[in-house]
Amino acid sequence: MRIQPKTPFLFILFLTLLMSSTITYAKGNADLLVDFNVSPSQSVIVKPAEGNAKASLDFNIIPAGEVKEAKRPPIDVVFIFDKSGSMNSTRDKMQNAKDGLTSAVQFFEKNKQENDRFSLITFSSEIETILPLSNDLDSIKTSMLHTTAYGGTNYTDPLRAAKHMLRDSKNEKYVVFLTDGQPMIATAVEKVKREECTRPFWFFCGETDLVENDQQVIYDFQNRYYYNKWLHKIYSPDNSKLKSLLIPSDFSMDGTSFKTGWYNPGELETNSQQMQALIKQKGLEVSKELYNSNITMHTLGYGEGDLDDRYLQMLAEKTSGSFIKASEGSVSDAFEKLANKINSVKLEGEAVVPLPANATVDRNQYKVVNNTVYLPFSTVYEVGQGAPSAITLSLPVEFTTKGTYTFDSVKIQYKTAEETAWRNTNNKSVTIQVKDDAPASVTGKLELNKINQELFNLIIEQGKDTNSFTGKYQLEFGGLVNPNAKGNVSEITIYQPLPEGVEVEAGNNLSIENVNGQRTAVMRLTQRMNFENGKFSQPSLSANMKIKALWAINNVKMPQPKVSYVDSRYDTKVVSNLNPDQSELSAKVRTRKYYNQKEYAYDGFANGTIKKVLITGQGETTVAVLEPGINNGFPNKAVKELMADSTQLTITYKDGSTAVLSFIPALTVKDAVTNKVLDDGDSISNEAEFYLSTGVPGNDVKYQYRILNEDESMEGWRNIDLQEMKTLDTFGKNEVQVKASGGFAVDDYIIGKTIWIEGDDLIRVPSLIELYVGETKSFDIDVFPFGRPNNNYNVHVNEGNDGVINSEYTQVRSTKENRVTGLSPGEDTVVVETKNGKFKKNIRVIVKSRFVNLESMDFTKSKYTLLLEGNDFDVYSNLIFNPHDATNKNIKTVTDTGNGIVEITRENDVWKITPKNKGVTTITVTSDEDPDIKATAIFEVVSEEGGNPDTEDGSIDGRW
Repeated sequence: MRIQPKTPFLFILFLTLLMSSTITYAKGNADLLVDFNVSPSQSVIVKPAEGNAKASLDFNIIPAGEVKEAKRPPIDVVFIFDKSGSMNSTRDKMQNAKDGLTSAVQFFEKNKQENDRFSLITFSSEIETILPLSNDLDSIKTSMLHTTAYGGTNYTDPLRAAKHMLRDSKNEKYVVFLTDGQPMIATAVEKVKREECTRPFWFFCGETDLVENDQQVIYDFQNRYYYNKWLHKIYSPDNSKLKSLLIPSDFSMDGTSFKTGWYNPGELETNSQQMQALIKQKGLEVSKELYNSNITMHTLGYGEGDLDDRYLQMLAEKTSGSFIKASEGSVSDAFEKLANKINSVKLEGEAVVPLPANATVDRNQYKVVNNTVYLPFSTVYEVGQGAPSAITLSLPVEFTTKGTYTFDSVKIQYKTAEETAWRNTNNKSVTIQVKDDAPASVTGKLELNKINQELFNLIIEQGKDTNSFTGKYQLEFGGLVNPNAKGNVSEITIYQPLPEGVEVEAGNNLSIENVNGQRTAVMRLTQRMNFENGKFSQPSLSANMKIKALWAINNVKMPQPKVSYVDSRYDTKVVSNLNPDQSELSAKVRTRKYYNQKEYAYDGFANGTIKKVLITGQGETTVAVLEPGINNGFPNKAVKELMADSTQLTITYKDGSTAVLSFIPALTVKDAVTNKVLDDGDSISNEAEFYLSTGVPGNDVKYQYRILNEDESMEGWRNIDLQEMKTLDTFGKNEVQVKASGGFAVDDYIIGKTIWIEGDDLIRVPSLIELYVGETKSFDIDVFPFGRPNNNYNVHVNEGNDGVINSEYTQVRSTKENRVTGLSPGEDTVVVETKNGKFKKNIRVIVKSRFVNLESMDFTKSKYTLLLEGNDFDVYSNLIFNPHDATNKNIKTVTDTGNGIVEITRENDVWKITPKNKGVTTITVTSDEDPDIKATAIFEVVSEEGGNPDTEDGSIDGRW
């Protein structure tokens, strides 16, 4: 119990002033709030002549706010595992339970924090295994491998051991309790009277007496089998003789009531109902001890055996925990659901109800301090799921006298796990009138029952009725105190508010209506319940409706139903509350697909999570999980529909929006030069690059690729990472193939794109090579892929028009360096082509001779004027040769007209003309290359008086 101790008023005032400016709520959790409504089960009730008037205060607690990121404090979790003999009642029952616990352990391995601790207690008739609290979860998995089933079922010892283990913990404390049967053994420290020897005599006792003290007591429902029946026993470990056993307070269990007082153990042992009630009561007492130690317990009822679901629910509710009923096929899901609750942000609280005078509650069932009742509850906020479902609490109250009872200052106090102080709602009040007479009372409850699937694991799947369950309304008629009362109750109508995502199948007497702003299933019963002489002819009535989940929901509870009716004596409509069923409803959406002779299911959940499940017979194994998130494009919304084909899963959410989860990666191919994204079958004339632009969701997904070319095939598959760039550099037809494995990938599903690399530019060579005979020149051949060593080509030389091969090709090495050598003057074509012959380029090769023929020769001037006393004239330097690079530019002869005007001399092959006499002569130069090639010019020899030899004034032409 989280009751604050009494503190002097001034100190409280000081703390209030001090903390008013300093208290802050945990970051991100300050907007987690609750509001509530409280109403009587019936506002006017009757006081019987003998006994108390009975009603209940019904709370509808409405959480608000949202958690955007999971930030919880460290936790301590003790798993308590029932290994009694009944776990062997079916072939796989024990193994499925062990697998379920292992799945919870694996969940925490992925989500645990540094200071989290975990433990395991296994039990049957007594505790078998206790593992110490540790952050290492491997020891729990190892211990489960060696756990076998035998023995009875003792709830109390393992629960007390867990309480003892957690007593000094500063973490949030949890117990996860799995059992497949009702408790058969209980231990407790009781006040007893036992026979003890007061005067021993040698080895005998001379006198005995009854001694009253506290003694450990064992309640054993099936102590031994004797003459075809089980015998029960109440005893102490030392086998001392118990004479009396004190029942310290009144209680009722399963219709068996005990009043405070001393009881004979021997008589109790003969009554199976009393023994079972006592054993269950001891379990409830330990459950209260857990709550007082701030320990929350979640209970998991397993299998279809001898389970008491209501009792397991009571055990959990005492600690503000929850109860789940699981079959062998769903126990792993149940464990994971409880693990997720523990891993979420918890908000806990208490309904605080001060009792007016003459109003009482069962103090054995409820915590009462200073005449104020504290009714616990808790709820969890999952990331992105908004506020959890409303919580319904019911507090049964009895009234000893007639009158008007007003419950003032009723409130809710609550806090998150990170807060130390309670927060409080506004106070509210509720009034109940207790009268001598009133309309008949109609009380009752809603009981939810599965049809084909557990309530916490409903499945919305096309063609299957696995998302439906039944609501059974059990109505009880009474409240008639007048022994002469006669009449009937008619117009009986049940109002069932429907939470979001839940629907009923409407029928003749069932409709969906808006009642006080709430979508409500309204069932109008046609029966009249007659009464006469103060008794109903039929004291009870049941009605059923079929309910189903419309989309994925999580931990939803059916709101409290109401019943209205008319008592013919009063002719006014009376409205009463019915007790709701506290079962949590969860549903997922499922679609199935077959790949490679294996069956898979895709499941969608209320928070948008998508799972891929491998189905093997009755078993299911989760192989991939997609968590929703802003960055991955999958919203945190409830899934309404799934549709799978061979390559993708189309997800439809409850608001109609959709998303697509691909089972195959996205392959992108682009031109390496232009960066243009290429389509399948595109053709380019340079390299291409490819990469996986989008992957497949899930952990440990691996990708492989290969390239198939019509000429060269890549052998085998190679690994590739997302966004890793690979080059496509082989000309011709290239098919890039990619496959993924793991996660949501469809194994061995191959996707591909074909890209053609072709064109005139796939071979790069010079267009012309000129060289001389005997000369060798190097040149580059760059065949696609460019810039890399590549010998994927052939070279041959084709003769030119002269019909002669004039050059020779040689390759130095398998690189770009190649050589051509001139053999004879002429022109050839060097052909470079790919080895497959599809692409080629030609090089024009011109081979020149190193001898250049002289075609003509001439003087630089047509007429030269020389001074008689001037210098010699150099013939060679005044000649023009055509072509200028002619090989033979030698002079064979130099002659004149023979008139003695000049003298021609040759010295060391240098021809000179020396002026001798004034006059005019013609000089002729003959080429050594060809005598027909000549150069002629007029030479005039003049004296200085005759003119300036540097101008045309003294030229003969000028005189003539």
